[in-house]
Amino acid sequence: MARKERYTGVDFSVFWHNYRRSFVRLFWVPLVLFLALSFLQYRKAKASYVPVYEASTVYRVSSGRVGNLDISTYGYYLDSNAATRLAASYTYIMNSDTGKDALQQITGSRSLPAAVTCRSETTLLIFRATGSDPQKVYDALVAVAKVYPEAAKNVLGSFGLEAFSEPEMPAKPMNPANYTSSAIKRGLLGLAIGLALIAVAAYFRKTIHNSEDLRQLLNTPCLGLLPQVRFKARSKKNDTVLLTNKKLDEVYVESMRGIRFSLRKELETQPAKTIMITSTSPGEGKTTVSANLALALAEQGLRVVLVDCDLRKQNLKDLFGGTEPSYGLVDLVLNTNVDPRSALIPVEGSTLKLLSGDRIAEQPQNFLSHPNMHKVMNALRKGTDFIIVDTPPSGLLSDAAALYEWVDGVIYVVRQDYMSSTSILDSTLALSDLEMRFIGCIINRTVRETSSSGYGYSTKKGYGYGYGYGYGYGYGSKYYGKKKGEEGEQEEYRK
Repeated sequence: MARKERYTGVDFSVFWHNYRRSFVRLFWVPLVLFLALSFLQYRKAKASYVPVYEASTVYRVSSGRVGNLDISTYGYYLDSNAATRLAASYTYIMNSDTGKDALQQITGSRSLPAAVTCRSETTLLIFRATGSDPQKVYDALVAVAKVYPEAAKNVLGSFGLEAFSEPEMPAKPMNPANYTSSAIKRGLLGLAIGLALIAVAAYFRKTIHNSEDLRQLLNTPCLGLLPQVRFKARSKKNDTVLLTNKKLDEVYVESMRGIRFSLRKELETQPAKTIMITSTSPGEGKTTVSANLALALAEQGLRVVLVDCDLRKQNLKDLFGGTEPSYGLVDLVLNTNVDPRSALIPVEGSTLKLLSGDRIAEQPQNFLSHPNMHKVMNALRKGTDFIIVDTPPSGLLSDAAALYEWVDGVIYVVRQDYMSSTSILDSTLALSDLEMRFIGCIINRTVRETSSSGYGYSTKKGYGYGYGYGYGYGYGSKYYGKKKGEEGEQEEYRK
C-alpha cells in the first residue's frame, strides 16, 4: 500500500464542517482569551491611569504703555496686540529671575505646583492649569494671578489686567477613567485571535471526509459510503442498526447493498472467502458494518458465517438479540472435541450464522495464534461462501494482526471525520507489512455536506438518536471506562 500525494486545495464545505467541529471542541479558547486579555487590560488601565484636572481663568488687558506700544487711557481701549504680546512673553517672564523671585516670596517655591499655559484671544488673556491634583491646579492659577501682573510690568511696562473670571478648583478630571471600555476592546481582540486559532486548527485538521480523501491517502478502492443513521426520539424499541430492522432508513439499506455489489466485483478477479473487518480505533462502527455486510451477502442466499474475534468482549450475539449460552472462539480453541460448525448460531430468516460466545480472554493473541485456530478456521470454511471476521481496532490492538494467516483479505472501516489521516495511514501500513490484502475501505457515518456523494447520508428530519460505537477495555487503554464494549453501539442510540 502506497501513500499518494495529498491534494493541497481547500474544500470550503469541508473547512466549514471542520471549523464547526473544532469550535465545539475548542470554544473555550476564544472565551479564555477574551476573559484573560480583558482582565489584564483592566488591571493595566487601572494601574496606569493618571487623572488630569484642568482649571482656567480669564483676564482683560487694558490701559497704559506696553513696551513701545501706545495705548489710550486705562479702561477705555482694549488692545488685542497688547494681549498677544503679553501671552507671547508669559513663559519668559515666569522663568525670569524677576518672576521666580516674586513666586518665591508669594508661594515659598520658585516653581508652580502645576503646569500653567497662557494664550490670547483678542483682548483677553486665558491662563490654563493642568495636573493630577485638583488642589495644586487651583493653587497654580492663584499663584500666577498674584505673580504675573507685577512681574510683567517690570519687564513690559505699564498695563492693566482685569479679572474676567475667577479660578475655580476642578471637581472632576478631564480624562475620566474608562477601564471597562478599554478592557472590552482588548477582550474582543482576544476573541478574534481565539477564533482565528480555531480556524487554523480546522484548516490543519486532516481527516477523511469522502472517497476522494481516501483515494489520495491510500492506494485502496473505496467500496462505498454508509450514512449516519438516526431513529425517531419517541422510538423505544428495536433501534438496532441492522438490515433486519424494518425501521432502518432505506438510504442506509441501499448503501450497504451497493457496498455488497462493489465487494463482489472486487472479488471477481481475486476471490477471497475469509474477510476481516477492522478499523483504526474504537468508535468507527466496524462491528455494525461487519454484521450488516454479512446480512447483505446472506440476502443473496450465500452461506455466510460471522465470527466474533473480539475475544475481550463478545458482543455480536447481543447485537443480534441472542440470549442462549454459546461457544465462541476461545471455547473452540481450548476444546478440540467440539465441532466448530455445531457452535454456530443461526440468524432467523437468513442464511447467516454467528460464532459468538460468552467466554472472554485477557490475552487474545494467545488464542488467535494458537495452532488449533487452523482446525477451527478450516472447519468453518467447509460449506461456506463467506466468513466475515469482526476484530478489535488494528490501530489500538494487535489482535487483528494475529489473524493475518487465517484471512484472505481486509476491509478497512473509516468513520468520516473521526481519526487523523496519519493514524489511519500508520494503522493500514502496519497491516500491509504483514502482506495482508486490502480489498477496500468503507467510509462510515457520512453526512451530506462533506461526503460529496449522491448517497451515504440520511435526509430525514425529526430524528433524535444517532448511532455510535465504543470499547471498554480495562487494560490501561485510554478508552478504559468511557464505554462498555461495542455493545455501546446500541447504548449510544439512546443518548
